[in-house]
Amino acid sequence: MRMIRVAIVIVSGLVVLSASAFFAGRVSWATSVPSHPSEVLFQNQGEGQSPDSGSIPVAQEQGAHMDHKAKHGGTFFMSLDNKHHLEGVLLPPGTFRVYLYDDHTRPLKAEETKQAVGTVQIGDSEDAPKINLGPGKKKEALEVSLGDAVKFPVTLTLLLHLPGMAPDAKPELFNFKFTQFTDERGPGTCTPMPKMNMSC
Repeated sequence: MRMIRVAIVIVSGLVVLSASAFFAGRVSWATSVPSHPSEVLFQNQGEGQSPDSGSIPVAQEQGAHMDHKAKHGGTFFMSLDNKHHLEGVLLPPGTFRVYLYDDHTRPLKAEETKQAVGTVQIGDSEDAPKINLGPGKKKEALEVSLGDAVKFPVTLTLLLHLPGMAPDAKPELFNFKFTQFTDERGPGTCTPMPKMNMSC
């Protein structure tokens, strides 16, 4: 007796119908439908292969973390929470400014920026005085005036508590090295996460 099996698979809002003919007594096939497309869409993954630990889901590649280019000629970082990016610039006469972005490198809204709290130290010594960052001239930025304390080359150590972090969470540390004031029209530099298989 010939039977027809019809499977309905919903992928990204589209309904796909497929029919499979088989004879009674034969082993039937089964299709597992993922709950989210990123569960199965990986770069360079062949049939029957498990995804590499360094592979990036295609769904993620098409959106978040695709843009790691500095926007203001500064030093660009991705935070460990995978939800934020930031860029530090040093402007004359001695203003250190930190621009905050979301995971798509869009500037944070003013209300989100207000949730960020940070301090900066001149040098990389743990004993250096911590100077509080305040609201910047740009709504998506925090900044502080360091004045005559800036002598090139200089390393600035940023301790930043990002929006969404638990109140008692340890702030994330970022090191910025400057040999001169930032050229805001320059290309800048970036430091992507080494295990994310991403470039600037």
